[in-house]
Amino acid sequence: MSEIPSTFVCKNCTQSIGHYNFCPNCGAKKITKRITFKNLLAEFTNRFLNLDNSVFRTAFHLFSKPEEVIDGYIHGLRKRYIDAFGYFAISVTVTGIYWFLIKDRYKELLVATSLPEEQLKARQVGFDITSQYQTLISFLFIPLIAIISRIVFYNYKKYNLTEHFVIYLYAYSHIVVFTTLLTLPISFLIDDLWIVSFAPAIIYIIYNGYVLKRLYELTVLQLILKSLLFLTIGFVLFCVFSIITALVMILTNTIPTSP
Repeated sequence: MSEIPSTFVCKNCTQSIGHYNFCPNCGAKKITKRITFKNLLAEFTNRFLNLDNSVFRTAFHLFSKPEEVIDGYIHGLRKRYIDAFGYFAISVTVTGIYWFLIKDRYKELLVATSLPEEQLKARQVGFDITSQYQTLISFLFIPLIAIISRIVFYNYKKYNLTEHFVIYLYAYSHIVVFTTLLTLPISFLIDDLWIVSFAPAIIYIIYNGYVLKRLYELTVLQLILKSLLFLTIGFVLFCVFSIITALVMILTNTIPTSP
């Protein structure tokens, strides 16, 4: 059988559909045919490979006009682009695949650095933790940079703290996907761990500055000053976090202490 019994009730919200092809209440499409490989493939193609699809439109416009995507979402534009959490979910999926593929290669590059044994073990532990909890780390990192950003822009009333959170849901997710897709092939072509590790961070800083410049319409001087303040606050917090992490690792015997 290629068709399923016709129904006049939406399976999603139980609203009466009648003769409509789409539910007038929730917008879900009325399904009258059973799933086949052909229509499943057609749905996948239409959803993910269509250049007019919001996935690609969101990605392109986050490069060309990020203020339209982000500011538009904050002020109610919901249909044209993927929502902030949806885009974050895509980035989590991409990075999850990346960490799985890069695991063995990272260990090779790490050994090739000829670091002292304790540093090698510490970096390996850090890599294992990051790869295992990368979704949680990403989700905790975004509120942190949103707080820093709100502090940096304390004298601007354009966006509140929650809206800064939305800004970085988009900006962080977007640049993470881009750098992940860029870093994956490079990591297998270049035997330099430092390039593989730090190049994405530099790209993120540049893109983050670009987004903030477009959103706040900053001058070059304002952007430089705000970026320096942002990096200073971030560096201080990073040092504090690193010290706490090192102490926890030492107390739990995760890494050996020096004799």
